[in-house]
Amino acid sequence: MINAQSAHAIDHDLLLSAARLVGQDVEVSWRHEISPARFSAFWLRDHCHSKESLNSETLQRQVDTFAIAKDIAPAKAEITDAGRTLRVTWTNDGAISVFPAGFLWEISQNEGRERAPRRTLWDRDSMGKSFPSVSHREILHSDAALLRWLSLIEEFGFALTTGAGASVADLETLVKRVGYVRQTIFGGMWEFSANMAFKDTAYTSVAIGPHTDGTYSIDPPGFQMFQCLAFDGTGGESTLVDGFKVAEIIRRTDPKAFDVLSEVKVPAHYLGDGAHLCAEHPVIGLDHNGDLRQIAYNNYDRAPFRLPVPRMNEFYRALALFHRLINDPAHEISMRLLPGTVLFFDNWRTLHGRRAFEGHRHMSGAYLNKEDVDSKLRVMRTAR
Repeated sequence: MINAQSAHAIDHDLLLSAARLVGQDVEVSWRHEISPARFSAFWLRDHCHSKESLNSETLQRQVDTFAIAKDIAPAKAEITDAGRTLRVTWTNDGAISVFPAGFLWEISQNEGRERAPRRTLWDRDSMGKSFPSVSHREILHSDAALLRWLSLIEEFGFALTTGAGASVADLETLVKRVGYVRQTIFGGMWEFSANMAFKDTAYTSVAIGPHTDGTYSIDPPGFQMFQCLAFDGTGGESTLVDGFKVAEIIRRTDPKAFDVLSEVKVPAHYLGDGAHLCAEHPVIGLDHNGDLRQIAYNNYDRAPFRLPVPRMNEFYRALALFHRLINDPAHEISMRLLPGTVLFFDNWRTLHGRRAFEGHRHMSGAYLNKEDVDSKLRVMRTAR
């Protein structure tokens, strides 16, 4: 979504140089060497930035879209405010609409939709043993540090913080520094150990392969925090795989498999503990530009479904390729979470798992919504 702040912030660098009428459209050009962009009359009237048409506080539309004349046409288009503003005068009523240059530029480039953020894709060798991390004390007391932590998670799909108190209350304080705790069938703030408190393999001591959580949810949790409260035993290392890295490998080396994984919606279910959840998602989710948006993979929770035999065979071949790559040690990093260390990761990108363990391992965690973390990032970046 384009907002007034972002448009204002960039319009000093993207000044308009010319505007001309092309039939019922308006074509504008910028001062640097960029192709011109054309906007329809109806779209322009619908997106007018005058105070009568757009609430400057909420950025909500106030113009009555459905009262705009179907044959609306511009009488004049001119550049004002030293290139920062387009003014359009309408033939039907003589009204004047205004548009910030930066707003028009963003729309012309992205069609009003956000681009995928800058990401660094990684495997075991490129990540090495130095994982992105910000100290717990900094995060709690500095907005700049919190922004740095969230930006690392956006770039790499995960980050750590050290020096946290080993209690559920301490983790909840950290979660609420970012957003609010998401309630699920597991509760809000949750704890788990090998006690089978829920019908889920997380509540055992067996190894768990790389997966994302909540594939049975219509809106899978966007982010997850893990913290170790106590550990006395062997094994139990947490493992991470960059699902976007694997997806890009498949896109490059096996386009047919990539198409299948991004097109076939795979159903998943959770049945037990008084709940029966069902949802379906492609293993590789794409945005409007074809950029990677979401990985949704949990073979434990995949529900029975059937496709025509040729398509079913294609799906199984593609799924086997995805499975092989995410289980390749070359794509996996591991860490033993000890009391005081918190792992925060993007559940729409980073697959996580756990090695088998013996002894006592007591963990706490929480989910956060994707939209809440994204919102926090936008607000903090705008404030800077």
